[in-house]
Amino acid sequence: MSNRPFRRLRRPAAVVAAVSALALSVSTLSASSAAAPAQPTVIDKGLVSPLSVAVNDDNVVYYSANFAGQLYRKAPGKPAKVVYQSKGGKEVGAISTVGKTVYFVSGFNLMKLAKGKVTKVAALGAYEKENNPDAEVSYGLVDPAAECLEAWPTGDEAPPAQYTGIVEAHPYGTAVVNGTVYVADAAANAILAVKGGKITTAAVLPAVPVEITEELATQYGIPEVCIGETYNFEGVPTDVEAGPEGMLYVSGLPGGEIPGKGYVATVDPESGETTELASGLVAAAGLAVLPNGTVYVSQLFAGEITKIAPNGSRSTFAGAPLPSAVEVKGKKLYATINVLAGLEPGQKPGGKVVSYLR
Repeated sequence: MSNRPFRRLRRPAAVVAAVSALALSVSTLSASSAAAPAQPTVIDKGLVSPLSVAVNDDNVVYYSANFAGQLYRKAPGKPAKVVYQSKGGKEVGAISTVGKTVYFVSGFNLMKLAKGKVTKVAALGAYEKENNPDAEVSYGLVDPAAECLEAWPTGDEAPPAQYTGIVEAHPYGTAVVNGTVYVADAAANAILAVKGGKITTAAVLPAVPVEITEELATQYGIPEVCIGETYNFEGVPTDVEAGPEGMLYVSGLPGGEIPGKGYVATVDPESGETTELASGLVAAAGLAVLPNGTVYVSQLFAGEITKIAPNGSRSTFAGAPLPSAVEVKGKKLYATINVLAGLEPGQKPGGKVVSYLR
């Protein structure tokens, strides 16, 4: 297994080869051992990496085939159709809706689909190059012993010993709140705010400290002398949603494939203050938030969608293979599942968009 996921999950395709074994190894870390009664209704299937879904007030479902660069529209009682196809292999995802308008990301640009026309809203990649919001955040080993630092592996496949935020963008989720589009950028480790085409940084996700255990050292080729040291992971926000009391809710996937490091946090969009709401999740890839603060969050490598009550108690809402995006509309929860299936050469795409009754 590559050491790169020790740093972060930069692109979901980077871990396809490890998904099956990893899902089995972390299944015991899910929120509840009891199987949930929720059963899905399939909306579409045979999709290439459907990592995002959104539903408007007319129950029209929009979803992505990220690595195929496609945005789909599925109206009730009508067949699905592709309403946008990117050029040059650009990834498409990070969908949200407001009224009949759809916001999404194509490559490193925020786009808008309105009245059948797609326009560019903001250049997110250019903003990252010019501003690099996490440039002053320290990642990697925290005050390591000299012996550990000296023995730390080098090379392209080795996790960096110590570094600060680099220039890199991967816009992964969006939410529209009072005319502002908030963007969770998983590589920039930031929540961006876009209004009137202008981009600002709403929050920089803090580093996530993790103790290097014997198991991690063995799995990622870390020297034994470094066991017990602390390694700061990048925050890697994967989704953002509007929550009660003006807060934003964010899911995060620090450590990539490492089990139990995912989280849900609240972000104050005015101050940028981040407060952890739930931790110990296995690759938190997407979330939905109810007005009372109830959270539904997907655990990509644990194979479940977890319900977190306002008091913090957790239960398994549904078991699902490789779930990613989740969205609540009325009495239904929409989700994308099996999102990394069928990406190897010769395999048929296996991604699905489904809905559950809550």
